[in-house]
Amino acid sequence: MTATVALVMLLLASATPVASPAAAPAPIPCETFTRASATLPPLLRTWFAHSSDERVRLCPQSPAPAGDDPAPIYFGEGPVAQHGTVCSYPSHVLRRIGSGAGAHLQRYEQTEALQMALAGAECPVPHADAHHYVETYDVSDSAFVAIMRLWSETAGAIAAGAPTAVDATGAPVRKRLEAALGSGHIASADVIRVVRIPGSALHHRYALFIKVPERAADRASLYVIYVDKNLRGPYWISAFAETN
Repeated sequence: MTATVALVMLLLASATPVASPAAAPAPIPCETFTRASATLPPLLRTWFAHSSDERVRLCPQSPAPAGDDPAPIYFGEGPVAQHGTVCSYPSHVLRRIGSGAGAHLQRYEQTEALQMALAGAECPVPHADAHHYVETYDVSDSAFVAIMRLWSETAGAIAAGAPTAVDATGAPVRKRLEAALGSGHIASADVIRVVRIPGSALHHRYALFIKVPERAADRASLYVIYVDKNLRGPYWISAFAETN
């Protein structure tokens, strides 16, 4: 099993709801550093000295219920590039190795995510707007454009109260998703990840992860929409699922 296949299986099998029934603590904002940052931590200065990354995103983690102070998560990010109607930049997880003066950052794995966005007049600035870039794995530019258009058309039909011409499994989940999107939350629903599922070269399948806020301001639900495409056919929604 390759690293990419293993990662895809992990994303599909172990995804969890965005929030538990109990009120979750407010997330601690992430911070972005570049080589030119005025307050560059020594750990990041060492990383930039031998890495081609343009940015490192430092994301503190909320304390666990037991009171433990979890280590922050680091993300190394490359330059933004535009290819036709798609803007993208590579992203990978970094982990801290060692402690004290010997501490250093290291790639967690060799798998690279590609953060993608539909281009406007110019490429969006990373992290300036959380709605712009989508984390993707093994997704081509043309597939990303087609999938985002399919989602936009489907979500628009739901918001307008029109029937969606979707022949897919998971009808109960689909109804819950439509109810959530139709309750004034369509504008705040986020596509957070698109993953190509390994399979046949003649038939591609993708998992589209959608985060939809619930009526409680501190909660959101995570849905998975499966999108299929035959070699010369259109993209279509084949199934709905939840990550509970």
